[in-house]
Amino acid sequence: MSAVDVHAEQILLTPTEALAAVTAWELQGTLLALALRRIETSGVFGVDGSVSMKAWLRDQARMTDQTAGDLLATGRFLDNNTAFAQAAVSGQLSGGQVTVARRLGKPKYAALLAEQQHDLVETLAALDINDTLTSVSHWKTRADAVLDEGQPPIEQPCELTLARTLDNRLHGHLSLHDAAATELEKAIQNAQAWEGKDDTRTVAERQGDALYDIAAFFNGNHDSDGTPRHLPHVTISADITTIITNTPQATNDDTGRPMSPACTATYLCDCKIHVILRDANGTPQTFGDTTYSVPRSLFRQVAARDGGCRFPGCNRPVRWTDAHHIKYWEHGGPTDYDNLLLLCRRHHTYVHSQLLDLTLLPGATAHFTWTDGRERTSHPRGAPPTRPPG
Repeated sequence: MSAVDVHAEQILLTPTEALAAVTAWELQGTLLALALRRIETSGVFGVDGSVSMKAWLRDQARMTDQTAGDLLATGRFLDNNTAFAQAAVSGQLSGGQVTVARRLGKPKYAALLAEQQHDLVETLAALDINDTLTSVSHWKTRADAVLDEGQPPIEQPCELTLARTLDNRLHGHLSLHDAAATELEKAIQNAQAWEGKDDTRTVAERQGDALYDIAAFFNGNHDSDGTPRHLPHVTISADITTIITNTPQATNDDTGRPMSPACTATYLCDCKIHVILRDANGTPQTFGDTTYSVPRSLFRQVAARDGGCRFPGCNRPVRWTDAHHIKYWEHGGPTDYDNLLLLCRRHHTYVHSQLLDLTLLPGATAHFTWTDGRERTSHPRGAPPTRPPG
């Protein structure tokens, strides 16, 4: 039985009743946004030690950063533009229209919007959501022309907002000027890879994977402080008692967020390791010396054999790759030539998340087996030595 069936008596609404419920819900959302704005300006959210309204909503209301940010942005916009607040409370403007109008809530437009907000609200009140988008865009274009008249050209800012959702995925909004947009479009185009007839990814998925690869490539090749091979300086904390299983548990020290077992296992394959011994109360007692999972010289030997990512169909070169332990390091797998294989970061994580079984056959052929029984192989692209280095 579906949730609709279970709650049928509570949700039996006609289309007219459903629209009325949406209107009431949007009104409550508007009032809530203004109420949160009042709490924010009073500063009373800090009585329990919270450093911001977003942090308070995250801790006290179990709200995601994205949801909290949207509510707070709406409250700030309505507080600064009373004509929009009155129209939202009275129902002249929908919640969606207010969200679109929020794009004008930048300091650059503050004075001009204060003068014209009543006329703009009157115009938007008669429009549907698509025409509202067009009208707000036209107002912004005209405002830019007025404000920039006689002024030297100003470099348009690049903006990126990111937030993790409850399923630990990263969502965001991107706004780039033409030059930056051109660079990103070209980078995505260059980084996209087609992995042969077995590649069933959509265009959106291929572009998302390309962005993943670009970030991993930069982290693996930057010239600032890092490991000898400039491995990404992502710091995680893990309990040794959990990493000997297939579900290692760790926390990203930069964000305080738990990491997925597959992501944790990927980093454990090829990383710097510090050992911290703690007493029974969890207090650190000893900080051990750094060790390297894969020494630099051994990585080069494996790279000379593999020539790049060994996942079937992938053509990423060596500089995009990590060293993967075929028998996991945390399960006692040795860090030696015959137990290592190069994988790009995306396929490295994929191998761990899908629990693929890998075997290195004679001639350095890599044999991949999926849990459903599918099998694929790949051959080294380097010049494999006739015998292991010794």
